[in-house]
Amino acid sequence: MMKKWVLAGVFILAAVTGAVIYQMLGSRGGALNGVEVDWRLLGEMDYITGKSSSELQALNGKSVKIPGFMVPLEDNQRDVVEFLLVPSPQACIHVPPPPPNQMVYVKMKRGTDVAVGPIWVYGTLNLVTKKSMYGDASFELVGEAIEPYK
Repeated sequence: MMKKWVLAGVFILAAVTGAVIYQMLGSRGGALNGVEVDWRLLGEMDYITGKSSSELQALNGKSVKIPGFMVPLEDNQRDVVEFLLVPSPQACIHVPPPPPNQMVYVKMKRGTDVAVGPIWVYGTLNLVTKKSMYGDASFELVGEAIEPYK
């Protein structure tokens, strides 16, 4: 009789542990499965008036994924926390810089290596102007993860 209770306890513990792990991975996976946002939509932000389309406004504070190219704002090549995301490699550091609605200021929750080539950036999009040494950005992304663009 005691063996049945021990076995039942082990099954319950395994189920609870599995549920906790699933919940932890699920919350991370939610950000990694964000709404795909393209640069045409970001271009609908009027950076002079600060007004945006209703479709873009609906993404404020939501989990998204945006493709682009990294312009690091730090010298550390192995632990980049802040960078600009731009739509093309030619939009990197030029004078004058790209318009603010073509730059996303990214602040990663955890540092990442410098990315060479196109990437996806996953995180929470905020429609706020952020200033950097390379120009203003109309958007902030609280970054969860990056991965190569495929």
